[in-house]
Amino acid sequence: MPRLMWPVAIGLVCAGASWVVSGMLHFPLIFQWMFLFYVALGTGVFLLLAAPELPLLRPGKAIVGLVAFYLFTSGVFLAGGAILPQFDPAVEQEKINKILKHRRAQFERPHNTEELLKRAQDLSVKANDLMGRVAKLQGSTAPVLAASLGTTLSPIERGKEVYQLYECYNCHKIGGKGGTKKRGPEMGNIGNLLTPQQIIKKILSTKADPYFYAEGFEKEHKKGLMPEKYRELMTEEELSTLAAYLMTLKNPAHVTPKPIFLKDEVQHGFIVYGYVRDESGQPVPNMKVSARPAKDGSHATSAITNKDGYYEAFLHLHNADVGAVIRLSVRNQKKELRADFDPSDKKTKRQATIDFIL
Repeated sequence: MPRLMWPVAIGLVCAGASWVVSGMLHFPLIFQWMFLFYVALGTGVFLLLAAPELPLLRPGKAIVGLVAFYLFTSGVFLAGGAILPQFDPAVEQEKINKILKHRRAQFERPHNTEELLKRAQDLSVKANDLMGRVAKLQGSTAPVLAASLGTTLSPIERGKEVYQLYECYNCHKIGGKGGTKKRGPEMGNIGNLLTPQQIIKKILSTKADPYFYAEGFEKEHKKGLMPEKYRELMTEEELSTLAAYLMTLKNPAHVTPKPIFLKDEVQHGFIVYGYVRDESGQPVPNMKVSARPAKDGSHATSAITNKDGYYEAFLHLHNADVGAVIRLSVRNQKKELRADFDPSDKKTKRQATIDFIL
């Protein structure tokens, strides 16, 4: 019996060590259980080696015992294979193909239909630009021509695909789903806290040259848990569409920590930003967005949406203007927001987001 105690004792120590160390390294819970399973298998092997010899069995009983042992061990491995996560090369290959599909298209000459679609989209952008200039001279709002020929993913749909392909859910939660332990912040309300440029700049920042970190995640930030590989892997199109998707996550019920900026000082101003899209989710470029504080003597400002339908308007608001109502308008649509900020907070950006659907 003492011969069997040593493998059990060593197995318990190894099991505890693997659980604690994998937890400190922020391994997902399923991997922690997988490590315990492997420790249990190893302990079982050493228990068999340390077990006393069995008495000689008759040929019939020996065959039955061998078959029973084989069935038992096979059942353990099959159960483990069914419960534990498996690597599926076909799934991973499909992800790689999706990532490379958009990059190959940049180097392949399009066929007639695709070439016509590209020309139509280019002409539409140029036409919208010209119409915007004419409308500006006339003091009116320019109509926007749609160039949505064929069936393509909207920027938001494409950004969600990028989020899945790069497996951002391994570290981040959206609405309580994804991520395990404290590896990255919940992002269900990130669209109310960051601009697209800030999101992209954070993805591209490094541990040696950080931009900001999420409040409460300073320890994870110092450890460099955010991978730096995306600087080389992600294209400009992937970054912009991913930011566009993350900007739609605006649910205040989800506790997304505020960003702590490390270099930029908070200016005496307030930024209003967002997207202008049509009903199908496609961006509306060259659209004028007007913003004005609802107080006497205030100065209005305006911004023109870019090719992604994004606008960013800077308003000169000071500490005394906290709580001021800001009125925005696009075409015949009007919206309001309140400039809520803490005048004593020198780290949190003073900004808010408003989107428009035309």
